[in-house]
Amino acid sequence: MSEPRRNRGPRGGLLIVIGICLFLMLVSSLSPGFARVLRDGIGTVLMPMQKGMNRAGSYLSGRLEDLQELRRVREDNERLEEELGQLREENAKLKLNEQELAAMRELLHLQEQYQEYESLGAHVIGRSSGNWYQSFLIDKGSKDGLEVGMNVMAGGGLVGLITAVGNNHATVSTIINTGRYVSAMTTRSGNSFIVAGSLELYADGMLALESIPLNADVEPGDMVVTSNISDVYLPGLLIGYVEETITDANRLQRSGTLRPVADFDNLDMVLVITTLKSTGETP
Repeated sequence: MSEPRRNRGPRGGLLIVIGICLFLMLVSSLSPGFARVLRDGIGTVLMPMQKGMNRAGSYLSGRLEDLQELRRVREDNERLEEELGQLREENAKLKLNEQELAAMRELLHLQEQYQEYESLGAHVIGRSSGNWYQSFLIDKGSKDGLEVGMNVMAGGGLVGLITAVGNNHATVSTIINTGRYVSAMTTRSGNSFIVAGSLELYADGMLALESIPLNADVEPGDMVVTSNISDVYLPGLLIGYVEETITDANRLQRSGTLRPVADFDNLDMVLVITTLKSTGETP
């Protein structure tokens, strides 16, 4: 039995290609006209294919350039958005720094106004629920020498007093609370009366004036400060200005409204006067 032949396929293909080449060379040498016709026929078939390939290549090249340009535009947009985010963050930081600087200048001005008292600046770190700061937390406490009863100022005027103290924080109850009373007087005439907290009145930005003597010289625009007879507030602390006064129905005394100096809607930094009214000394 004979051994099977191997690798006849590749050799056979090579022989066919060689045969075709020899045939074309022979035809070309014997009949130039036929060779020309053959070339023209091949050109007729191949030229449209070549043009189509050229068009396809140009289209694909253009699309590739468009995609590259789109990628560059997206990368530029991402870079610009990142830079814009950084600028916004830096701008926000600058605004916060400006606000804090303004608040610190305000505290410094307060310290200069009440330099006869020892004082300490503090940041507001929390507040009671609601639209206004009825009570709030500050970031100073007993470790900083704070005690219950110390008066608190902000925005140029009296805010309230400390009612609870922790190691590193304290609670301040404000004078706008209903039921909070401050003995007060005008700087012009020295007449005394009561400034009363009222959340209802503070909706219009006001506090109540009570127990004004009927013949007292108290007029709109008068500056109102804490009086000497207050049992918890130090004397001479600015509260606000008289808005109006009216005679009560019993015609025995007058009442009215006062516009406070402190902004109880926006408290950020406060000044704690560390001198206590009960002792007159700094702890």
